[in-house]
Amino acid sequence: MSEYKAKQVFDQTLHQEPQVQPELNAQMQFEPADKFVPTAVEEPNEASAEQNLEQVIRPKKGRRWLATGLLASFSGLVAWQAFDTVVQAAQSADWLALGWAGFISTLAALGIGAIGKELWKLRRLKNHFSVQEQSEALLQSDSVGQGKAFCQKLAADGGVQPESPSYDRWLNGLNASHSDAEILDMYDAIVVAEQDKIATQIVTRHATESAALVAISPLAMADMLLVAWRNFKMIDNLAQVYGIELGYWSRLQLFKSTLVNMAAAGASELAIDAGMDLMSMDLAGKLSARAGQGIGVGILTARLGIKAMSLLRPMPWSPDRAVKLSAIRKQIALKVAELTVK
Repeated sequence: MSEYKAKQVFDQTLHQEPQVQPELNAQMQFEPADKFVPTAVEEPNEASAEQNLEQVIRPKKGRRWLATGLLASFSGLVAWQAFDTVVQAAQSADWLALGWAGFISTLAALGIGAIGKELWKLRRLKNHFSVQEQSEALLQSDSVGQGKAFCQKLAADGGVQPESPSYDRWLNGLNASHSDAEILDMYDAIVVAEQDKIATQIVTRHATESAALVAISPLAMADMLLVAWRNFKMIDNLAQVYGIELGYWSRLQLFKSTLVNMAAAGASELAIDAGMDLMSMDLAGKLSARAGQGIGVGILTARLGIKAMSLLRPMPWSPDRAVKLSAIRKQIALKVAELTVK
């Protein structure tokens, strides 16, 4: 074995040139394949938000048989007691007892009739809410053959005359190719829209009058009592427009349901209508404190009326035909401004 090692050749140079560092702030261009493609981000749909806002909270269905059974039992006991008293008074020739028995029986019969009438009106109001649920189901379905009969029943229950121009125009516009949802949408756009116009006029009138009353009256307590009374009157007038007869308990039930819907959707409505409040806020800032209170009470009355309309109309609002608060708000502000300037 040789003492010398084999020759080794190195290709690497002894002094290497320093590597050039890239300039960080320099402009860089990418090839088309390396271009950044942004990903679409889903944004909240305003239409769906407004649709959720317009969802109506209806009262729960109670136990109808309980109230009916109690009334029937009470009526039977009163009739039994009256008959027994009359027979005993006639047998004993006690004409005073017979007269009192007849008088009390007459009062009891009137009371039972009044209670029965109230229960009947309350039941009609609850049936109206059931009709709203049926109309929602038909609007969301693809069924055919039920829409015309359903709308004709709505017209009969709502007091719409068959010879009215709107009903006649809707009826003549139907054909066999329309689905149930299309028929209900046509009925809403032609017939119910006429009722909405009258109801909107009622809400506008009551809202402006309440605002004017608070703005010019110096008695705060009297103002609140009169506004509350006028709100009940407004709901009665709206019920008459949509063909619903209200009694004492049904009126309270409707008023309670209206307040529940206002409380449930109040925060969302304030967020949506925040941009529309600039006119009334600017006007209220230029006027007196009473004028600002009047505008606030008028807007509250208008909200109450619109919510009552959503509960009283036979079908839910269509997004493009729903009554907006902005138009009523402008009339309220202008009415208060006119009164305070004078």
